[in-house]
Amino acid sequence: MGAPMIYAWDGEAMTPLPYFRKQADKVFIVGKAYRLAEVEPRSMQSHRHFFACINEAWANLPEEYADRFRTPDELRKWALTFTEYRDVREYQAKSHNEALRIAKFLTDGPDYVRVEVDGASVTEYRPRSQAVANMDSREFGRSKQQVLDVLAEKIGVTVEELQSNAGRAA
Repeated sequence: MGAPMIYAWDGEAMTPLPYFRKQADKVFIVGKAYRLAEVEPRSMQSHRHFFACINEAWANLPEEYADRFRTPDELRKWALTFTEYRDVREYQAKSHNEALRIAKFLTDGPDYVRVEVDGASVTEYRPRSQAVANMDSREFGRSKQQVLDVLAEKIGVTVEELQSNAGRAA
């Protein structure tokens, strides 16, 4: 269905705001019952703090990883591939050389993807989007915590230290 639509309670019914009426007419069938749940908007303070933590982690990467991630966003996407917020696909090639060609093909696109090759097997890990339209506050909070866990381990600090240092930098 896409991003949530916004409704107003008029005392008798939930009515889509004018901006969402045409979309609601296309998506919903008159007379059919639908489950409605309140979606908590994402805290922009939490959002900004998360990206400050990403920047802090990127700035403090061990020397052996410093050239591996060109930007903080690339580091964030890499960390997402170690969380539940990723899509995984597996390919079975006929040979190790073919697996290497598949891996090269998968990583040549514009979007970040982490690829592992084991013999003739190729596993692709693609991070899911953390865009505001794609995650409510609860889901963002879980993805944020998992990413920070991965990054804190990578740079050898606790999550609390990472968050504290990012708080001072923000």
